[in-house]
Amino acid sequence: MLRLLAPRYWGGHLALVAAILAVAWLSHWQLGAWRAERATAAENRGTLAAVPLDQVLSADAPFTGEMLGRQVIVQGEWLPQTFFISDRQSKGTDGYWVVSPVTVASSGSAIPVVRGWSPTPSAPDLQGAADLTGWAQPGEGSNQVDTDPTDDTFPELRIASLVPRIDADLYGGFVVAQTPTAGLSAVTEHDVPPVSQTTGLRNLLYGIQWWIFGGFAVFVWVRWCRDQLRPVPTPPTPTG
Repeated sequence: MLRLLAPRYWGGHLALVAAILAVAWLSHWQLGAWRAERATAAENRGTLAAVPLDQVLSADAPFTGEMLGRQVIVQGEWLPQTFFISDRQSKGTDGYWVVSPVTVASSGSAIPVVRGWSPTPSAPDLQGAADLTGWAQPGEGSNQVDTDPTDDTFPELRIASLVPRIDADLYGGFVVAQTPTAGLSAVTEHDVPPVSQTTGLRNLLYGIQWWIFGGFAVFVWVRWCRDQLRPVPTPPTPTG
């Protein structure tokens, strides 16, 4: 074993050290990104001053972590459509979110607005001008099965599910109105489902994957060391 400490073998040992340091740094970076993404997703930004929706989320942009929970002002026209999101609680009672789209005046695109909570899937459509303040939220997407895709009740507020039902381009998120419309109970930002367990999952898997690569590097180094310690066969002595 002491033979492996000879200078001629230092290059192989240093290659292993460099590989382990690279793995440690890359894994730390990916795990840090995972923790930061989850912290951003869980952060309550509702205390920031309300701003027009298009200052936070543009019509064609994806919903990102820094937009979560921001207070936004929505101005436009109500579209005469109403949808219901099932299995939503208010003071311990199961019910429905009542959702209607608003065509935003500044963009012409529509954003779903949670108007409030109802114990039953029933509420009148709204028409006319809309001027409200609410909390921006990303569309839900836990892939719950909609047992009847032809009705106006959905198991989650998934933007893709509303696309074929609303005759307008949709934003990549929705807004929870701070003041419910007549006859409905208020929905607060605390009634929104918590951060998904899959948030930042890709970064977490990358962080684990780097240590798998590190284990492979150690395996290769061990095999290399064994090869160096293997005795060199002596060529046979010629006879005659």
